[in-house]
Amino acid sequence: IEVRGNKKISARKIKEEIPLKEKEFFTKDKLQESKAKILELYDEKGYVYTNVTEEILNLEKNQINVLFLINEGKKIVVEKIELQGNKNFSKRKILSLMEIKKKKPFKEIKLSNDIQKIVQFYKDEGFYDVEVSTSQIIDVEQEKVSIILKINEGIRYKVEDIQFEGNRIYSDKEIAKVVTLKKKKIFKQSELDTSVRAVLELYTEKGYLQAKVEPEIIKNVNLGTISVVFKIEEGQQIYVDNIYVEGLQSTKEFVIKREILLKEGDIVNTKKLRRSLEKIYNLGFIDEVNIDFQPGSNPTSVDLVFDVKEGRPGMLSAGAGYSTVDQLVGNLQVSHLNLFGRAQRLNLLWEFGQRRKNYEISWTEPWFLHKPVSLGISLYDLTRIREYSTEPNAYNEERQGLEIRTGPRISDFFSIMFAYSYENVIIFNSKFPEDIPEGKKLTSSFATQVIYDTRDNIFDPTKGFRQSLSLQIAGWGILSGDVKFYKPILRSSVFLPTFWKFILSFNTILGYIEGIEGFDLNEAKYEKFYVGGAETVRGYPYRMLAPETGGRIMFVFNTEYKFPIVQENKRTVLQGAIFYDIGGAWNEFNEVDFSIGATELWTEYGRWDNKLKHSIGFGIRFTTPVFPIRLDWAWALNPTKGTDSMRFWFTLGQMF
Repeated sequence: IEVRGNKKISARKIKEEIPLKEKEFFTKDKLQESKAKILELYDEKGYVYTNVTEEILNLEKNQINVLFLINEGKKIVVEKIELQGNKNFSKRKILSLMEIKKKKPFKEIKLSNDIQKIVQFYKDEGFYDVEVSTSQIIDVEQEKVSIILKINEGIRYKVEDIQFEGNRIYSDKEIAKVVTLKKKKIFKQSELDTSVRAVLELYTEKGYLQAKVEPEIIKNVNLGTISVVFKIEEGQQIYVDNIYVEGLQSTKEFVIKREILLKEGDIVNTKKLRRSLEKIYNLGFIDEVNIDFQPGSNPTSVDLVFDVKEGRPGMLSAGAGYSTVDQLVGNLQVSHLNLFGRAQRLNLLWEFGQRRKNYEISWTEPWFLHKPVSLGISLYDLTRIREYSTEPNAYNEERQGLEIRTGPRISDFFSIMFAYSYENVIIFNSKFPEDIPEGKKLTSSFATQVIYDTRDNIFDPTKGFRQSLSLQIAGWGILSGDVKFYKPILRSSVFLPTFWKFILSFNTILGYIEGIEGFDLNEAKYEKFYVGGAETVRGYPYRMLAPETGGRIMFVFNTEYKFPIVQENKRTVLQGAIFYDIGGAWNEFNEVDFSIGATELWTEYGRWDNKLKHSIGFGIRFTTPVFPIRLDWAWALNPTKGTDSMRFWFTLGQMF
C-alpha cells in the first residue's frame, strides 16, 4: 500500500486506520471502505473537498500494489453560524448543543450530528414536529464557510393519554410502573425511548426474547396533545437448551459455569444474564465476556454461548512508597487469582522498610467441595514501630497470627463469614513502660460477619452497595487467651453512577469494643480503635484522632468521587479520585460529640479532643484486581499549630 499527495496526515496514520492491510487478502469492499475512511480522516480536520482515487498494479504470485492518490484540497473554517426560526430557545442555548464552533475547522459529519442533537433537544422539550435544515455558503478561495440552520419548531405538546395494547402477561398497571412518560406532562422523546426499552426489559426478564414494542403517536394539533399507544407483541417464552463456554485456556469450564445463574431448562432471564456477567468479571482474571444466542433444538429454545477471554491471573510485582508514618517502604508480592485453573487465590507479600516489616501468605478456595462455601487461611508476621504521645519511636509492636475463615453464600447477594484468629502480640523497646508495658499477649478470637453485597464489580464498583455487620469475641469460654473482649463493627458502602463514568461513593464505619469479665482494655490498647491515617481520615497521622490509649467507640465517614483516566479491555486501569473524610474515636459515650471542629487543646497543643475532624484530598488508583495501589494527597481541615496540614499516603488495597 502506497499513499501519495498526503501532506496533512502521515501515510503511517492512514495505513493504521484503513481496513485494507499489507500482506492480507484484497477485496473490493475493503478498498471502498479504505477510501471512505481516508475521506473521513480528512473531514475530521476540516478538509471537506478532499478527493481520493486509487491505482492498482498487478504483480506476480497473486499479489498487487495499491496506490492511493490524494488531492487534499483546502481546509475550510467556520466563519459564522446563523439561526433562523428559533423562537422558544436562544441562539446561545442552541449553539451550546453543537460541536461545530466559529473559527474552528468545518466538519460535515459533526454538522450532521449537531442537527440530530438539536432535533433531539426540541423533541425533549415537547416540540415533536420540529424540523431542522441547513445550507452552507462556502468560499473556497477564502477557505471559509457560513452555516445557516433553519428551524421549524412547530407546537409544544403535552401527554394526553398512555395506553397499552396486546399485553397479556403483564397488566396495564404493571407496565405503567416502568414507563417514565407521564400524563399531563411535557412530551419528551427520550422518555418515550427509555419507556420502550423498560417495557421490553420487563418481557425479556421473563424469557420473552422475541417481544416487540412499537409506540404509536396520536397527535391533536388543535389541543397541543399527544396520546401514546404502546403496541406490544409478546411472542413466546424462550428456554435455555444448552450452555457452552468457549475461549478458555487454563480455567476449568466449571469455574465459569458455576457463576452463571441460569441452568439448562430454565426460562431465559436477561436480568440473571447481566448479573452472571458481573459475577464472571468479579473472578478477577477474565478480561472480556460476550454472550451469543444460538438456535436451540426447537423454536422456543436457545443455546447460550459464553465467549470468554482470559486475562493474566497472576503477577509478580515490586514497588516502593513513602508515607509520613512508615516512611520508606518496599514490597515484593506474588499474587495468583486462578491457581490450578480453579479460581483459588494465593497471595505472598513481603514488605520491608525503616519502620515496618511484614510477611504474609494467604490462600482462598471460593467453592469448597464444589459448594458455594468459601474456605481460606492466612499467616502473617507484622512488625511496626509505633508512635505514642509526641514520641515517634515509642515502642515496637509485632503481631504473629493465623486466621482460618469459612462461610456460605446464602444467595447471590447475601453471605455469612466465620473466622477463627490466633494472634500473639509482642511489645518491646517501649519508652513508656508504665503506659505501654513490654511483654507478649495471646488473643484467641472467633468472628462472625453478615454481608449483603450488590456491587456490580468488587474490584471497581460503579453501582450497588455493600453492607456488613461483624462481631468478634476474644477470650470467652473455650477460646481462652490473655485478652477478653467483644467488638461489633457496622460498615456500609454505597456506589452511585452520576454522569459518564464518574462514580460517587460513600463509606460509613461504626465500631465499639468492650472488655469481657472485667478485662481492662488498656492492657490490650492495640485492640482499641484508632482514627487517622490512610484507612480512615487521610489528612491526619495514624492514631491522631483518638485518645492516646485508643478509643472504645469509633465513627468514620468517607466520600469519594472517582473517574477513569486509563481504560483497557473495558476495565479502568488508572483512576483519579477526590475525597472528603470525617472521623473520630472516644472512650466513653458521654464524650461522643458529632460536631466538627477543634478546641484549644487540639489547635494549640496537638492533644486529642472529642470533636470530629475532617480532611479533603485527591488521589490516584491503580485498580488492577491482582495488585490495587492507592496514592493519596490529603489536607487536614482542622490542623494543629506548627504541623504540616498535608499528608501523602502510599497504600496497597482498596479504601472501601
